Amino acid sequence: MPEYLHRVRAFSPDMRRLLLAAAIVFVVWLGLLAVLYNLYLLRLGFDTRTVGLLAGLGALVWGLAALPAAVAGSRFGLRNTIIVGIAVFGGGVALTLTVESMPQVQWQAWLLGSQVVTNIGIALATVNAPPYMMAVSGDYERPHAFAFLAALNPLAAFLGSVLAGVLPGFLAATALAPQSGLDQPGPYRLALWAGPLLCALAILPLLRAAPGRSAVGPGEHETSERPVGTFEVLADKKSAPVALLVFWALVIFLEAMSEGSVRTFFNVLLDRSLGAPTATIGLVMGAAQLLPIVVALAVPLLLARWGTGYTLLAGILALAACLIPFALGAQSGLQRGSLLQTVLLIGAPYLAASATFSVIRASRNLFSQEMVIPRWRAHSQGTATLGLALGLSAIGIAGGILIESLGFSSLFIVGAMTGAASAGVLFLYLYTTNRRRAGQALAGRSV
Repeated sequence: MPEYLHRVRAFSPDMRRLLLAAAIVFVVWLGLLAVLYNLYLLRLGFDTRTVGLLAGLGALVWGLAALPAAVAGSRFGLRNTIIVGIAVFGGGVALTLTVESMPQVQWQAWLLGSQVVTNIGIALATVNAPPYMMAVSGDYERPHAFAFLAALNPLAAFLGSVLAGVLPGFLAATALAPQSGLDQPGPYRLALWAGPLLCALAILPLLRAAPGRSAVGPGEHETSERPVGTFEVLADKKSAPVALLVFWALVIFLEAMSEGSVRTFFNVLLDRSLGAPTATIGLVMGAAQLLPIVVALAVPLLLARWGTGYTLLAGILALAACLIPFALGAQSGLQRGSLLQTVLLIGAPYLAASATFSVIRASRNLFSQEMVIPRWRAHSQGTATLGLALGLSAIGIAGGILIESLGFSSLFIVGAMTGAASAGVLFLYLYTTNRRRAGQALAGRSV
């Protein structure tokens, strides 16, 4: 424990500023929007197909903007691009909340355009944050920094989810949203306006941070030896490792479909099929973020024991396993039991799945940075973001159709299958890479 705390204290001031800004943005993205955005769409009169379509197309834009975001980070500086990304993200949320001022026939088009703006902002920020962390950290404290970033996700999601569960009811009971109950969009719209305000607040700590460039960090060498379970550094300074990046995008794409089946539709399941109150939805989604905080902080121990690659593999396998009882619980909950019993049936696998998100997120971000030399780190993160966004887009669009035609259980079964496929592809790579390394080491000793 003293060694762990010493590494945390070694975080540079720039790292601390980035983590603070990320925490505020996560409250908006993973808390407020995660709980209230879909509920707001439902109160506007849209069905689950439209909810899935907007989520899927928004994620697609996020993915398509990932590689241009990497180029922007290399050209204008990582910190500057992150700041612009947060501002654009907040602006996109604000545009979303003006939809009711438009003619109703234009609502869907307006929401789609707002999703484009929002997800361009997300791409600019998320693609350049991990390379920035690499630039302002050394090998000594870096795994703990990525673990802290992963821990901030569930912590901020918890705070944002609880806030999202309380705000609409509070606003509906006050003069701020007169004659507007929780079955109307007004309270949800007003609650979501906290998002742009928090995004403006998140920019402030970054204004004093170093610009950040994709360069070799302190104590780091481009040819440094990687521990077992990580990617080999196959890139050189002249050419991008295209084959490696394509493989990496495939692994992330399949994993994202598994993860997205829960992230995109969990609150829709609770609201539309189970009739859970908004406060209950916020409480369940918020409470499920507590265990992942502890799990994320333990990730450096897993990385030291298993290596980055095998830690990621274990997380993906655990997620796929969680979705099987999730599918069974969803079906059982719809057929029998009180609301409390149903929420427990759905909430237990959701808690377990949320814990796996922390392991996957921390190891995935670090893995993406370790696999290439500093010059290609933003591009590697952009490729991972592209795969993540395409996977979320695919499951968002297909998920709405699956739910309408076959029910929620079919969605989670598909998610379990894609998670298993992602783990299988990653395992084959790690297995063949380690065998090749062992052969090279044996040949070297024989010489």
